[in-house]
Amino acid sequence: MPETPIHQGRDSPQRFCADFARELSTRGTSVREAAEKSGWSKSAIGNARTGPRLPRRELVVDVLSAIGLSEAEVGDWTLRHAALTLGATDPAPPQPQAPPASRRPLVLVAIGSALVGAVLAALVTALVLRPDPAPVPPAVAAVVTIQNKVALGATDLVEDSGPAYLSSRPEPFCGRNGCKLDGTDVTSGILLPAVCTVTGAEMWNYNLDSPAADNPNRARSSLWYRLTWPDWRAGYLSEVYLDPASRGGLGLPACAAP
Repeated sequence: MPETPIHQGRDSPQRFCADFARELSTRGTSVREAAEKSGWSKSAIGNARTGPRLPRRELVVDVLSAIGLSEAEVGDWTLRHAALTLGATDPAPPQPQAPPASRRPLVLVAIGSALVGAVLAALVTALVLRPDPAPVPPAVAAVVTIQNKVALGATDLVEDSGPAYLSSRPEPFCGRNGCKLDGTDVTSGILLPAVCTVTGAEMWNYNLDSPAADNPNRARSSLWYRLTWPDWRAGYLSEVYLDPASRGGLGLPACAAP
């Protein structure tokens, strides 16, 4: 990590980019050398150095790994990137003692686990205090991974130009129809806890009149997940905006009618 502490004060995408540039300079790595080592283009790395937009997480991970940062150091950068992606500008937590097992954004994993635990604990308490001894099956909770990507052409799968978000109803265009939950924008790689599923408006991640209709990455579904945000608000997101491994319902119970 840079010699100047990156976790002092409030963070921002511009500060992230400046620290990223300083990391390259500290290790004596030019943009051209970083491009050759990581496989990313010089223009993409140059933009990541200058900002002001937050660079892609994959680029940051690949470049910093290629120039010699340890897995633990790269993990610290990944946590910081995930916090900024969610708009959390408070100082990031200290670097973990052990390196992360994955390069996915991990900032919400602990939160998701805590929420899942809280849900199960509440259910257990309710069962203990319930006067009716009849058993009630507990709700199953899962942590899902956002995949806000669009199938283009015959095989491509690219990040959507706009973020996905949670809504108060299982339907599209909530940004203009007043059912979007403010402050819940998400991009690919973010993890959130899911508590139930519901059938809503049919959604798809490709244009119906494009060659993507035969793209193996295409997804079309009317299944929506109810996800919990870190501030305990809950909203719906179509499963077409989830990683394939997070689709199919995951054995979650049906939500009450929205």
